[in-house]
Amino acid sequence: MSHLEQGCQILDYLIGPKIGRGAFGEIYSAIDTRTGIIWALKTESNDAHRKTLNFEFKILAQVQSSASFPRLGVYGRSESFSFISEELLGPSLSHILKKIPGQRFSLSTAIRASYHILKCIESFHVFGFVHRDIKPGNILTREGTENPLCLIDFGLARVYVNPQTGQHLPARHRVGFRGTRAYASRNAHMSLDLSRRDDLISWFYLTYEFAVEQLPWRGEQDKRLILEMKENFNIGTKVSPVAPELFEVWRHINSLSFTDTPNYQHIYQCLMRICRNNGFKLDDPFDWSDFLHEHRNIIARAIEHLQPSKTPPIRIRDDNIEQRLLGPNLQLKSPFSHISETETCGCC
Repeated sequence: MSHLEQGCQILDYLIGPKIGRGAFGEIYSAIDTRTGIIWALKTESNDAHRKTLNFEFKILAQVQSSASFPRLGVYGRSESFSFISEELLGPSLSHILKKIPGQRFSLSTAIRASYHILKCIESFHVFGFVHRDIKPGNILTREGTENPLCLIDFGLARVYVNPQTGQHLPARHRVGFRGTRAYASRNAHMSLDLSRRDDLISWFYLTYEFAVEQLPWRGEQDKRLILEMKENFNIGTKVSPVAPELFEVWRHINSLSFTDTPNYQHIYQCLMRICRNNGFKLDDPFDWSDFLHEHRNIIARAIEHLQPSKTPPIRIRDDNIEQRLLGPNLQLKSPFSHISETETCGCC
């Protein structure tokens, strides 16, 4: 079990209320008793059938030089569970959309959010990884305007670059479905190997949902029917009245081969053209700004008067603490040096 009692102590962390649940286990708020900083502490039972937390730690340790991902604190293991402390971020875009009237963002927020999400995806690609599960639920909000969004959940991530040669790995055959039905590319539905282009197709689907309307296959469970709907969907007639530049982006993404490097700069230019034509500024407030501030205050109030429980601190041996990465300005080795193309989360 990885359930933690409120007020118990792990290393320097005092455990606060539970704030969520991930693919691996429970997520708690936790305050560092030395610094007063509030963290998110993710846990995973050592008995879990599919363990992904250590894989997430290895990925996060690789990408800490980019602000497009959560800041990483400590990874450790007790006798019964593993844990990671990460930067405490705001709710996911999926969670926020459910609370917004019509479940769609304003065009200003939709385009600017898509711009920042693309920055996260490009950064992940630069480090030599494809994500393979881009969706609103894997984008978390952050206060501030410079890096307001973070990409999370690397359980399906995979290295696409040969670390010895720096060359793109060849496509594998019949790898099985990877991703989430609503946002997966057609290649994913056909069990083909996925590359950077597929991350961008998923990105475009969420952009469409942010800016235009709900995806027509939303709620459908049959992957074959979803594939058919995606193949027959005339996206140009839908996006052109809203922003014709989006159709230009769609055509570019669909022209990419398995190994092609996307022209990220061209896509940014298209998005910025939409902003200029509509008088949007990148640092305008997002639709979720007030909600994010309120969310942060709720957690801060919940942990403000937290008292240690009578339970003895959970013991973590020093040799079970793999690494501490406490600052954002980190000097890391070059990408591709820690995780090989054969090391995955265990699902692929």
